[in-house]
Amino acid sequence: MKSFSILGTGWLGLALAKKLKKDYYVKVSIRDLKKEKFMVSEGLYPYLLDEENLENLDSLLESDYIFINFPPRKSKNYISFLDKIYSNIKSKDQKIIFISSTSIYPDKEGIYDENSILSESNSSLVYKAEKLVKSQTDVIFRCSGLMGYDRVAGKYFAGKTLDCEDSKINYIHRDDLIEAVKFVIEKNINGVFNLCSKFHPTKKEIYLHNAKKYGFDKPIFENKKDYPNRIIDGSKIERLGFRYKYQNPLDYL
Repeated sequence: MKSFSILGTGWLGLALAKKLKKDYYVKVSIRDLKKEKFMVSEGLYPYLLDEENLENLDSLLESDYIFINFPPRKSKNYISFLDKIYSNIKSKDQKIIFISSTSIYPDKEGIYDENSILSESNSSLVYKAEKLVKSQTDVIFRCSGLMGYDRVAGKYFAGKTLDCEDSKINYIHRDDLIEAVKFVIEKNINGVFNLCSKFHPTKKEIYLHNAKKYGFDKPIFENKKDYPNRIIDGSKIERLGFRYKYQNPLDYL
Protein backbone atom coordinates (compact mmCIF):
# COMPACT_ATOMS: atom_id res chain seq x y z
CA MET A 1 0.00 0.00 0.00
CA LYS A 2 1.32 3.42 -0.94
CA SER A 3 1.69 6.10 1.69
CA PHE A 4 0.17 9.58 1.73
CA SER A 5 1.27 12.31 4.13
CA ILE A 6 -0.98 15.24 4.94
CA LEU A 7 0.81 18.18 6.50
CA GLY A 8 -1.92 20.36 7.92
CA THR A 9 -4.88 18.24 9.03
CA GLY A 10 -7.58 20.77 9.71
CA TRP A 11 -10.99 21.20 8.11
CA LEU A 12 -9.70 20.26 4.66
CA GLY A 13 -6.84 17.92 5.53
CA LEU A 14 -8.89 15.68 7.80
CA ALA A 15 -11.65 15.32 5.22
CA LEU A 16 -9.04 14.39 2.61
CA ALA A 17 -7.46 11.87 4.97
CA LYS A 18 -10.80 10.15 5.55
CA LYS A 19 -11.34 9.86 1.80
CA LEU A 20 -7.91 8.35 1.19
CA LYS A 21 -7.48 5.96 4.12
CA LYS A 22 -9.05 3.00 2.32
CA ASP A 23 -6.42 3.13 -0.41
CA TYR A 24 -3.36 4.61 1.33
CA TYR A 25 -1.41 4.41 4.54
CA VAL A 26 -2.25 7.95 5.61
CA LYS A 27 0.09 9.90 7.86
CA VAL A 28 -1.23 13.15 9.29
CA SER A 29 0.39 16.02 11.15
CA ILE A 30 -1.18 17.25 14.38
CA ARG A 31 -0.36 20.37 16.41
CA ASP A 32 -1.78 19.00 19.66
CA LEU A 33 -1.16 15.54 21.14
CA LYS A 34 -4.74 15.60 22.44
CA LYS A 35 -5.80 14.81 18.86
CA GLU A 36 -3.62 11.71 18.64
CA LYS A 37 -6.20 9.27 20.01
CA PHE A 38 -8.91 10.62 17.71
CA MET A 39 -6.72 10.33 14.62
CA VAL A 40 -5.80 6.74 15.49
CA SER A 41 -9.49 5.93 15.97
CA GLU A 42 -10.06 7.21 12.43
CA GLY A 43 -7.48 4.78 11.04
CA LEU A 44 -4.84 7.46 10.53
CA TYR A 45 -1.22 7.70 11.69
CA PRO A 46 -0.60 10.98 13.53
CA TYR A 47 2.70 12.80 14.02
CA LEU A 48 3.22 15.95 16.07
CA LEU A 49 4.43 18.78 13.84
CA ASP A 50 4.55 22.54 14.17
CA GLU A 51 7.15 25.28 13.92
CA GLU A 52 8.70 24.36 17.27
CA ASN A 53 8.36 20.57 16.91
CA LEU A 54 10.13 19.23 13.84
CA GLU A 55 11.46 15.92 15.12
CA ASN A 56 8.77 13.97 13.23
CA LEU A 57 9.23 15.85 9.98
CA ASP A 58 11.46 13.26 8.30
CA SER A 59 8.99 10.48 9.11
CA LEU A 60 6.13 12.50 7.66
CA LEU A 61 8.09 13.22 4.50
CA GLU A 62 8.77 9.53 3.87
CA SER A 63 5.73 9.03 1.68
CA ASP A 64 4.79 8.48 -1.94
CA TYR A 65 2.53 11.54 -1.83
CA ILE A 66 2.85 14.69 0.26
CA PHE A 67 0.01 17.18 0.65
CA ILE A 68 1.00 20.50 2.22
CA ASN A 69 -1.75 22.75 3.53
CA PHE A 70 -0.76 25.17 6.28
CA PRO A 71 -2.86 28.37 6.25
CA PRO A 72 -0.43 31.31 6.44
CA ARG A 73 -2.39 33.08 9.18
CA LYS A 74 -1.93 30.13 11.56
CA SER A 75 1.87 30.18 11.39
CA LYS A 76 4.18 32.52 13.30
CA ASN A 77 6.64 32.52 10.42
CA TYR A 78 4.96 30.85 7.46
CA ILE A 79 7.81 31.17 4.96
CA SER A 80 10.43 29.91 7.40
CA PHE A 81 8.22 26.93 8.28
CA LEU A 82 7.76 26.03 4.61
CA ASP A 83 11.48 26.40 4.01
CA LYS A 84 12.24 23.91 6.78
CA ILE A 85 9.75 21.44 5.34
CA TYR A 86 11.03 21.66 1.79
CA SER A 87 14.67 21.58 2.90
CA ASN A 88 14.01 18.14 4.38
CA ILE A 89 12.43 16.65 1.25
CA LYS A 90 15.08 14.29 -0.07
CA SER A 91 13.39 12.15 -2.72
CA LYS A 92 12.50 13.33 -6.21
CA ASP A 93 10.18 10.35 -6.73
CA GLN A 94 7.45 11.74 -4.47
CA LYS A 95 4.46 13.68 -5.74
CA ILE A 96 4.07 16.91 -3.80
CA ILE A 97 0.82 18.87 -3.77
CA PHE A 98 0.76 22.37 -2.29
CA ILE A 99 -2.35 24.32 -1.39
CA SER A 100 -2.11 27.99 -2.33
CA SER A 101 -4.74 30.69 -2.74
CA THR A 102 -6.28 32.81 -5.47
CA SER A 103 -5.51 35.79 -3.24
CA ILE A 104 -2.22 35.78 -5.14
CA TYR A 105 -4.02 37.61 -7.98
CA PRO A 106 -4.46 41.41 -8.02
CA ASP A 107 -7.42 42.95 -6.24
CA LYS A 108 -8.51 44.59 -9.47
CA GLU A 109 -11.37 44.15 -11.91
CA GLY A 110 -10.69 41.31 -14.32
CA ILE A 111 -10.67 37.61 -15.10
CA TYR A 112 -7.67 35.74 -13.73
CA ASP A 113 -6.21 32.46 -14.93
CA GLU A 114 -2.93 30.69 -14.26
CA ASN A 115 -1.09 32.87 -16.80
CA SER A 116 -2.09 36.16 -15.19
CA ILE A 117 0.77 38.43 -14.15
CA LEU A 118 1.61 38.16 -10.46
CA SER A 119 3.13 40.67 -8.11
CA GLU A 120 4.34 40.40 -4.53
CA SER A 121 2.20 43.41 -3.69
CA ASN A 122 -1.01 41.39 -4.18
CA SER A 123 -0.62 38.90 -1.32
CA SER A 124 2.94 38.94 -0.09
CA LEU A 125 2.90 35.71 1.93
CA VAL A 126 1.18 33.67 -0.78
CA TYR A 127 3.47 35.08 -3.45
CA LYS A 128 6.62 34.35 -1.43
CA ALA A 129 5.37 30.87 -0.58
CA GLU A 130 4.77 29.91 -4.21
CA LYS A 131 8.13 31.35 -5.22
CA LEU A 132 9.81 29.25 -2.53
CA VAL A 133 8.10 25.94 -3.25
CA LYS A 134 7.49 26.05 -7.00
CA SER A 135 10.67 24.27 -8.14
CA GLN A 136 10.06 21.36 -5.75
CA THR A 137 6.29 21.05 -6.09
CA ASP A 138 4.46 18.94 -8.67
CA VAL A 139 1.00 20.45 -8.23
CA ILE A 140 0.02 23.86 -6.88
CA PHE A 141 -3.68 24.39 -6.32
CA ARG A 142 -4.70 28.04 -6.08
CA CYS A 143 -7.97 27.72 -4.23
CA SER A 144 -10.85 30.13 -4.14
CA GLY A 145 -12.87 30.51 -0.94
CA LEU A 146 -13.37 27.03 0.51
CA MET A 147 -17.00 26.24 1.26
CA GLY A 148 -19.31 23.32 1.90
CA TYR A 149 -20.72 21.41 4.87
CA ASP A 150 -20.56 23.66 7.95
CA ARG A 151 -19.08 26.54 5.97
CA VAL A 152 -22.12 28.37 4.61
CA ALA A 153 -21.69 31.59 2.67
CA GLY A 154 -23.43 34.49 4.41
CA LYS A 155 -24.03 32.82 7.77
CA TYR A 156 -21.30 34.85 9.45
CA PHE A 157 -23.03 38.02 8.25
CA ALA A 158 -26.51 37.06 9.49
CA GLY A 159 -28.37 40.24 10.43
CA LYS A 160 -25.39 42.46 9.66
CA THR A 161 -25.40 45.47 7.33
CA LEU A 162 -23.30 45.14 4.18
CA ASP A 163 -22.56 47.44 1.25
CA CYS A 164 -21.26 44.83 -1.26
CA GLU A 165 -24.41 43.53 -2.91
CA ASP A 166 -22.98 43.49 -6.45
CA SER A 167 -19.64 41.88 -5.57
CA LYS A 168 -19.24 38.54 -7.30
CA ILE A 169 -17.88 35.59 -5.33
CA ASN A 170 -15.25 32.95 -6.12
CA TYR A 171 -15.80 29.71 -4.22
CA ILE A 172 -14.74 26.09 -4.41
CA HIS A 173 -16.55 23.27 -2.63
CA ARG A 174 -14.38 21.10 -0.39
CA ASP A 175 -15.54 17.96 -2.19
CA ASP A 176 -14.32 19.33 -5.51
CA LEU A 177 -10.91 20.18 -4.07
CA ILE A 178 -10.57 16.65 -2.70
CA GLU A 179 -11.60 15.17 -6.03
CA ALA A 180 -9.06 17.40 -7.78
CA VAL A 181 -6.33 15.97 -5.53
CA LYS A 182 -7.38 12.43 -6.42
CA PHE A 183 -7.60 13.38 -10.10
CA VAL A 184 -4.03 14.69 -10.42
CA ILE A 185 -2.73 11.61 -8.63
CA GLU A 186 -4.67 9.09 -10.71
CA LYS A 187 -3.84 10.85 -13.99
CA ASN A 188 -0.26 11.72 -12.93
CA ILE A 189 -0.80 15.38 -13.79
CA ASN A 190 1.50 18.21 -12.72
CA GLY A 191 1.14 21.98 -12.91
CA VAL A 192 -0.48 25.06 -11.39
CA PHE A 193 -4.27 25.07 -11.29
CA ASN A 194 -6.94 27.48 -10.11
CA LEU A 195 -9.80 25.73 -8.36
CA CYS A 196 -13.05 27.65 -8.60
CA SER A 197 -16.64 26.90 -9.47
CA LYS A 198 -17.73 28.08 -12.91
CA PHE A 199 -20.50 30.43 -11.80
CA HIS A 200 -20.00 33.57 -9.74
CA PRO A 201 -23.23 34.83 -8.13
CA THR A 202 -23.17 38.13 -6.28
CA LYS A 203 -22.83 38.23 -2.52
CA LYS A 204 -26.40 39.45 -2.25
CA GLU A 205 -27.68 36.53 -4.32
CA ILE A 206 -25.87 33.82 -2.41
CA TYR A 207 -26.21 35.29 1.08
CA LEU A 208 -29.97 35.76 0.75
CA HIS A 209 -30.33 32.36 -0.93
CA ASN A 210 -28.52 30.64 1.94
CA ALA A 211 -30.37 32.61 4.62
CA LYS A 212 -33.64 31.26 3.26
CA LYS A 213 -32.25 27.76 2.70
CA TYR A 214 -30.65 27.35 6.13
CA GLY A 215 -32.87 29.58 8.23
CA PHE A 216 -30.52 32.30 9.46
CA ASP A 217 -31.22 36.05 9.50
CA LYS A 218 -30.74 37.78 6.17
CA PRO A 219 -27.87 40.22 5.88
CA ILE A 220 -29.04 43.77 5.20
CA PHE A 221 -27.69 45.32 2.02
CA GLU A 222 -27.54 49.12 2.15
CA ASN A 223 -25.33 51.99 0.97
CA LYS A 224 -24.12 50.07 -2.04
CA LYS A 225 -20.48 50.58 -2.95
CA ASP A 226 -18.63 49.53 -6.07
CA TYR A 227 -15.97 46.89 -5.49
CA PRO A 228 -13.69 45.44 -8.18
CA ASN A 229 -14.98 42.10 -9.42
CA ARG A 230 -12.14 39.58 -9.60
CA ILE A 231 -13.33 36.53 -11.49
CA ILE A 232 -11.22 33.40 -11.05
CA ASP A 233 -11.12 31.10 -14.07
CA GLY A 234 -10.89 27.51 -12.85
CA SER A 235 -11.30 25.82 -16.23
CA LYS A 236 -7.68 24.78 -16.92
CA ILE A 237 -8.03 21.54 -14.97
CA GLU A 238 -11.32 20.83 -16.75
CA ARG A 239 -9.53 20.84 -20.09
CA LEU A 240 -7.54 17.86 -18.79
CA GLY A 241 -10.70 15.90 -18.02
CA PHE A 242 -11.65 16.98 -14.51
CA ARG A 243 -15.29 17.77 -13.82
CA TYR A 244 -16.51 19.93 -10.95
CA LYS A 245 -19.41 18.38 -9.06
CA TYR A 246 -20.53 21.84 -7.96
CA GLN A 247 -20.53 24.29 -10.87
CA ASN A 248 -22.63 26.86 -9.00
CA PRO A 249 -22.13 27.92 -5.35
CA LEU A 250 -25.92 28.30 -5.09
CA ASP A 251 -26.06 24.49 -5.26
CA TYR A 252 -23.50 23.79 -2.52
CA LEU A 253 -24.55 21.38 0.20
